[in-house]
Amino acid sequence: MKIGLLGGSFDPPHNAHLAVARVVRGAKALDRVDLLVSGQSPHAEGKTNHAEMQQRLAMARIAVEGQPGLGVEDWETKQQARSYSIETIRHLQSAHPDNTYFFIVGGDMLASLPTWREVTELLRRIEFIPVFRPGHTSEVFQTLKGKLPEGVIENLKANVVQMPLLPISSTSIRASAAAGESISQQVPPGVEAYIRAHRLYAGGNQ
Repeated sequence: MKIGLLGGSFDPPHNAHLAVARVVRGAKALDRVDLLVSGQSPHAEGKTNHAEMQQRLAMARIAVEGQPGLGVEDWETKQQARSYSIETIRHLQSAHPDNTYFFIVGGDMLASLPTWREVTELLRRIEFIPVFRPGHTSEVFQTLKGKLPEGVIENLKANVVQMPLLPISSTSIRASAAAGESISQQVPPGVEAYIRAHRLYAGGNQ
């Protein structure tokens, strides 16, 4: 199977995450796109997750319910230390040798790719699918020159998937939830119900 991995803290997962997953799955003819729920991400220095890990995982599973071709990958949430992409890929390729994996990354993450642990080995093992979102354009490829092999940059350019503007963010959702405002247009109904039932993000904890 061809499986895309869309990584994130999903704190909470929202409609833009699902839209990216659906569009990339269709554009690249993937069998499935999994939300790769992070445990302790090395790419988020100084960032603290607001919901507990098991709550984020539960919301991700709720978000993909009834969504054909979408799933959840929870391996990173089971690790005690920070999760590095190369370790995740080694595990998945070993556990599921018949699958072919792809990393789906936004422009912001793409810019930091040269700093990822064992990036040369990672790029040998897996293809990246860049998705450009609001505020991130193809200019990011200019910042990668001299930091990654030219052939790698060309492959990244060839794999780009364009997305329409989706002005939704987990930060704004947390703020709206804390203020008691509606988030029904930003998250799936089941996720909204979970947030309300567990009083996530209440009390200004955004």
